[in-house]
Amino acid sequence: MGRTGDGDDARRAPGGHAPRPAPGARTTRGASVAARLTRVLGGVVALLLLVGVTGAGGLLLTGASRDRETQLRGLEAANATVQLTLADADAAVRDYRDSGQPARLRTYTDAVAALPALRGRVQSLLTDPLQRSLFTEQSRLIDVWLASTDPDRGAADTAGAAAEVAAYAAARDANTRLDALARHQRRDATSTENLVRYGALAGTGLTLLAALAVVATAGARTRRALVDPLRALVDVLDALGRGDRRAQADPAGGPAEVRTVALAVNDLARENRRLLEAAERSAHLHRVAGDIGREVRDQLVARDALQVAVTRLGHELDVSRAWVRMLRDPRDPEGPVGPGGTGLGPVAGEWARDPLLPLAEEVFTDAPGEVPGEVPGEVPGDARAWLAGLHAAGDVHAVADTRAARGRSAVPDAFVRGTDARAVLLVPIGVGENPHGLLTLVCGRGPRDWSAEEVELARSVAVDLARALVLAGLYRAQERLLGELRDVESVKSDLLATVSHELRTPLTSIAGYLELLRDGALGPVGDDVAAVLAIVERNTERLRALIEDLLLLSRVESAAPGRGTTELADLVGSVLATVAAGPARGGTVRCTSAPDELAGLSVPGDRDHLHRALLAVVDNAVKFSPAGSLVRLRVERHPDAVRIVVQDNGMGIPAGEVAGVFDRFARGSNAALQQVPGTGLGLTVARDLLRLHGGRVELDSVEDRGTTAVLTLPLRSGELTAPPGPPPAREPLDLGAGGAR
Repeated sequence: MGRTGDGDDARRAPGGHAPRPAPGARTTRGASVAARLTRVLGGVVALLLLVGVTGAGGLLLTGASRDRETQLRGLEAANATVQLTLADADAAVRDYRDSGQPARLRTYTDAVAALPALRGRVQSLLTDPLQRSLFTEQSRLIDVWLASTDPDRGAADTAGAAAEVAAYAAARDANTRLDALARHQRRDATSTENLVRYGALAGTGLTLLAALAVVATAGARTRRALVDPLRALVDVLDALGRGDRRAQADPAGGPAEVRTVALAVNDLARENRRLLEAAERSAHLHRVAGDIGREVRDQLVARDALQVAVTRLGHELDVSRAWVRMLRDPRDPEGPVGPGGTGLGPVAGEWARDPLLPLAEEVFTDAPGEVPGEVPGEVPGDARAWLAGLHAAGDVHAVADTRAARGRSAVPDAFVRGTDARAVLLVPIGVGENPHGLLTLVCGRGPRDWSAEEVELARSVAVDLARALVLAGLYRAQERLLGELRDVESVKSDLLATVSHELRTPLTSIAGYLELLRDGALGPVGDDVAAVLAIVERNTERLRALIEDLLLLSRVESAAPGRGTTELADLVGSVLATVAAGPARGGTVRCTSAPDELAGLSVPGDRDHLHRALLAVVDNAVKFSPAGSLVRLRVERHPDAVRIVVQDNGMGIPAGEVAGVFDRFARGSNAALQQVPGTGLGLTVARDLLRLHGGRVELDSVEDRGTTAVLTLPLRSGELTAPPGPPPAREPLDLGAGGAR
């Protein structure tokens, strides 16, 4: 970098670097660069200040003109809105007189109601007396027009109509005058803004030209003294930027300032090398922390997670030994360990570098931990309290040299001898506020200063290890709970099968004897006895239906998703046939979809399951509708789903009970009051069967008006991601009130 003479070499410092020249020293080339640049920069700064003053003045004036123009544009727009609203009101009132349409009268009244706010908007934008005068006149004429306008004026009132027309024309003219004034003032503001802008640009340009001339002259004078040394510095910086860590600047040539910069560049290069090496080490340890964390979290067994952690840490941190000890459970000193313990248990996971052997248990028995603040090898009486404090502070305990504390206690000395520890790092393991155990790293070579990156790696692994231990415990608990749930499910299935068999047999016998009694096989049956038998028969059928629904619901809960394909035409036809074959009750169901709409339309799923789900919904609609009413069923096709809509005009469901009708044994309060028979499981079964096929059922009900049920099934296997569309609008039927679900 520049040429250097023998004198420069003689003045080099013993370390190989030239001494830094004094800041004000003069070089062999004459005046220092600082003095030259001071004069040049002084002139440039003065010119730049002039440029700034000129530009700032121009900006202020231009901004004021632009604000004025913006205000006038807003005034024009607001005044035009008043004119349009006035015109709308005038046109609406005349149309109303001609046609008598109420909509035109509403338009007139809405426009008149909007006028005060619009006039207030115009008034807020007025800035000079002339504008205010014209606005006052316009407001007065608008009030005159409003006073003379009567929407109900007859054609015979010609004088009133003429006065109204004249008042409207006067108000419109006043509005036009105010608009013309605002437009004229805006043009003047625009012209002023352009004049100020061009003047400011011209002044700024001339001042900049003068500044450029000064800079060019000064540059020509200083170029010879600066260019070559600075080029050499640039080359060095480029090399450093490309990653050449050996590049060095020559601090012996050029002006004093350049030599000072060269020394600073060399210092920066050395610091940069140090920082890059530290960053590479930190990045490597961060990657290692992520890798170890993933490996630890992948383990479902606690001991495997501990072994992975200590093995990877031992290799990556180049230590001699690594182990983990967990806190004992105070209720079982010999048993499992956990966060509630007061003492450290045996080693739960250990790693030792070859050819070292695992530590003997006596090492931990004689010295159950590490002494904070003294030497490693002895934990205070309550290990949990010490670990809790360390964990709560988010800190670790690092010992750089164990020799500094030798001889203070026999137990720590025994621990140091047993582990051959020269440096120790203790990291608490815990989640939340509770410590679980202690991670110990021992280095046999030392002393060793544990770097911040190494400590952070150990802390990160300890955190991941604590989470893995918690997850492993949760996994064990989950496995245990799943086994218990499977046992409960098996018991439930056996119970349902047993109850079903034990109840069906007597119910069949009761039904048989009821039939014999009603047929007179045991003698004549009077009317009062027949009524009692009817009650017994009705409750027998209800109990039988309840048992069937419970068994079906149990099978649905444990059933696999249905396979196959179901034709919609066949499904709807079979449900309608089943309802028609049943006892005459309630409404009559009819499919309103044309046969050609159902032709070729199918959905994936088990036909019997879908038949049962649709039958439950249709049966509810028929049962809770008044006799002779119509229950409508229609099928709608959407891009990714089919919707079956069942609509009745029965008694409906009270508003606060719609969300709960899908619960087991849930029934509408109105249905219970009217003693409408039912188990309260039909909609529950329908919902679960449809969910099994990736579908759903939705209800829209109004009490005393009826209910609309929408069954949605996907056209392809899988769950629906979104509803295909809004629920259909209710079609009111002119029939009486009916049932609930």
